Amino acid sequence: MIFNKMTILAVILAFCSTAKANSAILDAQFVSQQIKKDITAQIQKEHNGKVEVDVLALPYQTIELPDGNIEIKTETNLQNISSTILKVNVFVNNVKVKTFGARVEIKIYDKVWVAQNWIKRGETLKNLKLEEKNISSMPNEAARKNFEPANYMARKNIKPGEIINLNYIQEVPTIVKDSPVSLIFRTPLVSITIPAIAVDEGKIGDYIKVKNKAYGKSYVGKIIGENIVLVNI
Repeated sequence: MIFNKMTILAVILAFCSTAKANSAILDAQFVSQQIKKDITAQIQKEHNGKVEVDVLALPYQTIELPDGNIEIKTETNLQNISSTILKVNVFVNNVKVKTFGARVEIKIYDKVWVAQNWIKRGETLKNLKLEEKNISSMPNEAARKNFEPANYMARKNIKPGEIINLNYIQEVPTIVKDSPVSLIFRTPLVSITIPAIAVDEGKIGDYIKVKNKAYGKSYVGKIIGENIVLVNI
């Protein structure tokens, strides 16, 4: 009986020893480093600039996994990058073996256009300066150094120190509302030009309404140049 108990105990110990030999223990520091590495690689595929990732909290101090090729992949929302809880998937030999949430703070620093003075709605963008800013909350909307401010106008009031957001600007129109234009009436044989006032605004190729004050009539024509509207008859 004693022999049998000793044999069973030896088998159990041998099994436990084998199980440990075929497993891996990951500590929180290693997991955090892998999460940072994965998030940084994902962001740098989509965005320029300096990336900073800080893992604030993990649910485990250690993670026990089967032995094999270990990969840690994070599900990162590249449209809205900021402090958040991200889903982390752990793969061993390409098989997902564990999923957990990690609280992570992400920052992206890049040079963007920043207003130096108030810019009123409808004004052309001016008095801007390129500054390095944290744009993690607006990675796709910030106007960066390849942006040409002079070609755009504000769709809302922009305060000093505010990053230029692409959602709140628009291209400067070729013809501005209430501006004087040359209205050309064209037939196959002749063309006549008269002065008019733009009722709408638009770019080259757009159709807008214009009004001739002398005749008190309105016409719809196509913008073919700066302050030039064409009406084919």
